[in-house]
Amino acid sequence: MLQGQILPMGGPKTNGKYMDKVIINLIRKLKGKNRQDLVDLLVGCRSGTEETTNYGSYFNRFISGFIIFAPIKKYQELQKISDKDRGIILECALELYPKSEELEIGFINIKSLQDENKISENKALADSWLKRAKNKLDDGKQSLEKWQYSEAISSFQECIELSLKAVSLLLLDKYSKDHKFDEKEFREVLNEIPYALENLEFHKLYLYSRFWSNFYTTAKYGLENLGKGAEKLFGKEESELAQKHADKCYFASKQLENYLQNPW
Repeated sequence: MLQGQILPMGGPKTNGKYMDKVIINLIRKLKGKNRQDLVDLLVGCRSGTEETTNYGSYFNRFISGFIIFAPIKKYQELQKISDKDRGIILECALELYPKSEELEIGFINIKSLQDENKISENKALADSWLKRAKNKLDDGKQSLEKWQYSEAISSFQECIELSLKAVSLLLLDKYSKDHKFDEKEFREVLNEIPYALENLEFHKLYLYSRFWSNFYTTAKYGLENLGKGAEKLFGKEESELAQKHADKCYFASKQLENYLQNPW
């Protein structure tokens, strides 16, 4: 069944944010079928599932639809595709969502992406943060060359923080307002990391962020109760470690941004 009379059970459940993993993998499968025309239509879309009141193959379980949330221009074009092309997309979606008791996909549905402007704003903001992160990384390296170790660590810490906030914004459309993430927040990020980028070890970036956030204030103001300024607390060894971690965070974050723009 490609389309039928369905009664939504609540709102659709979306998978991730801009170019979520399901859409990326769907695009890969369509490229394997040499359907570049369908690939072009799906770039920038999101995906989700929506349960109906139609019974499926399993006892007391319902059929769900695979939902494509498309920017308005692509929504209009996707509405015009043939039943045959819908069937090809459905076939690829079923490879990503094999039939099970938890979820049984029976059709595809195409809906307009309501928060299209917000996505564009978030992409622009994330890009701005990554540019600032690069500036902080360069500032830290210059401070390190001048033996200004506390200044270097402060810059590297800010690079790490900006990089990870950009990652969160790109994948989740939100970010931590604090100087560090908690584990629950970052688990959401890890769940959305594309398979092709898992070698970048984003879980370690969380560790770096959590570690260096402890020195956000200390690297600037020192330890007042001990009568020690920041310049007395940090040396070359600590600064070089901070640089190593900042380099990894910025590189992984930039790779993610580039991948989401062109994952194939």
